[in-house]
Amino acid sequence: MDSDIDTLLKLQQLDLEIDNLKKLIERLPEEIKSLEKKKSDLILKFDKIKNDINHLEALKREKELDIQTYEDKIVKIQSSLEKVKTNEEYKALLREKAHAEEAIMELEDEILNIMEEIENLREEEAKLKGIVDKEKVEIEKEIQEKEKELEEAKEKLEKLLKEREEFSKTVRPPLLSKYEMIRKKRNGKAVVIVDSDTCTGCFMIIPPKVYSELVKSKKLLTCPHCGRFLIYRES
Repeated sequence: MDSDIDTLLKLQQLDLEIDNLKKLIERLPEEIKSLEKKKSDLILKFDKIKNDINHLEALKREKELDIQTYEDKIVKIQSSLEKVKTNEEYKALLREKAHAEEAIMELEDEILNIMEEIENLREEEAKLKGIVDKEKVEIEKEIQEKEKELEEAKEKLEKLLKEREEFSKTVRPPLLSKYEMIRKKRNGKAVVIVDSDTCTGCFMIIPPKVYSELVKSKKLLTCPHCGRFLIYRES
């Protein structure tokens, strides 16, 4: 019966390795996806600053054109002032000129504020560029490592599945069938060690009669509580 015990232990070891690899293969693509999103978010943050700068520069140019329009208007008003014939027309042109000059002053203040915003954004852009470049390299390296790990895990899984298929042929069919059933019901673990009369699968005390038989004989017994195969190892 020792051979059955050793066979089941090896089969379970193969199955546990296969299960762990399957979990890893399932998890790694999500981790890679998360890293790619992190990289994308970094780039978007940097691009947003660049877009904000471009928007502000366009707004600055627009306001500079508005100033030019008002300045041209003032030149025309100044020319018209020399040709007016009535006092009312003269006063109206002066008011129009004063309004244009006031508008220019407001636009110049707005341009100064815009230039200050652009300067602050350029400083932030310069700082962020160094951070983004560094983090991008680190993230890309981590992605490559995980992609390599994923490929290696797939290759190893393929080999283990073939090894498992061949090895399962050496297990007696009734024993294999029972092992598979227990493994399916008990979350992948069908064979457990008994530790101080306790099943390490369900952590219940083994009845004295079963425990005594397990210690004295070489019989392959199962836990009366969880149904797993029990293995006794002398300490």
